[in-house]
Amino acid sequence: MRKILYIIPAILLICTKAFGQSDPVKEATYHFTIKNDLFIGSGADTLKSYIENAQFFLIGEEHNMKELQDFTIAIIPYLASQDYKYFALEIGSVAADKLTSIHHKNASLTAFNTNYYPYLNGVPFGFFQGKEEEQFSNRALEHGLQLWGLDFENYNAALYILDELYSLSKKTTAISESHKKAYQFAVAEYQKDRTSKSYNLPGNLLRSEAIKSFFDMVATNKQARIIIAEQIASWKIYEQESKNNWYPRVENMKTNFADHYKKAKAKNVLPKVFVKMGAVHMARGTSSSGFQEVGNLIYELSQFNRTKTFSVISFARYRLDAQGKVSDLLDPEDADLLKYASQDSWSLIDLSKLKRDSWSGKIKLSSVMQSYIQKFDMMLIPPTTKPNTPNYNP
Repeated sequence: MRKILYIIPAILLICTKAFGQSDPVKEATYHFTIKNDLFIGSGADTLKSYIENAQFFLIGEEHNMKELQDFTIAIIPYLASQDYKYFALEIGSVAADKLTSIHHKNASLTAFNTNYYPYLNGVPFGFFQGKEEEQFSNRALEHGLQLWGLDFENYNAALYILDELYSLSKKTTAISESHKKAYQFAVAEYQKDRTSKSYNLPGNLLRSEAIKSFFDMVATNKQARIIIAEQIASWKIYEQESKNNWYPRVENMKTNFADHYKKAKAKNVLPKVFVKMGAVHMARGTSSSGFQEVGNLIYELSQFNRTKTFSVISFARYRLDAQGKVSDLLDPEDADLLKYASQDSWSLIDLSKLKRDSWSGKIKLSSVMQSYIQKFDMMLIPPTTKPNTPNYNP
């Protein structure tokens, strides 16, 4: 299976002991469907019971799955009914504020993305390239959830950040000229970046005199200074990633979560938070990155609070391409675990149950299967899925 799990890729072997004709994997696999926001099936009941009893609900995702975005759209009203107030995402804090502002102004994220797309290698908010992602963020805001940005500002954020800072400024002639020079420099740098995979775009933007001069001119209010600090920090993190230093990003996510949580805790002693990010960031214990990421921080926080974290890992088995062809991405080594995953319904595989079954001797787990179990509570496998719908006009 071609999946972006960011967990240890190795062979998963499951050997079962004979208890009559029972199959522990079958018994641990539940199914449900979603129709008009209604969750139907035993899997839905199981999923909701875990969500209801948790303080934190975590989805560690494979990116660019339309079905998972549709799931998120549908689950938000239930989360709101269970007093979830916060929705943490793999975007920057400035991006989260901008998404909120666009929604409250009844503006279009499609138009926003389209304005910058010709100059970039994508859209300004990174993992918000699909229409479905705008739909779930809007639904979250409509149901009273506040968006939290836990990540750095995206690689493609510079142009809108410059515009955002200009909009907050006094817009004098000198500021307008400085904004123009900084913007033109950034556009030229993005064009160079398109032609070279090794081009140091973040470093060049970070050390640009034109951008530094503009930042100095507009740093006259608290909001502008916060935005500038976030953008500079993001460029520095990108530079470290280019040197194979992952930890600054990990630390940034954990710090951002802690800052948001501290503010939320002032309003509610045990605020409930929904977190949706790449699987590498949501793992319990040590992730495949080699670090204990924000997912582990959240788990330990729930331990301290004597509450629960419910975490699922979600990736596709079946993919639908642009020609309408369905591909089964199952690898032989995954066959025992995912053999009951369906093309037509959601499949929920209870890893916690398999762990209990291993204790009772019903199933013998390989070290890799134990790794899944250590990192997540369940697997959430969508029915046949296709990529997100692009949220820009090329």
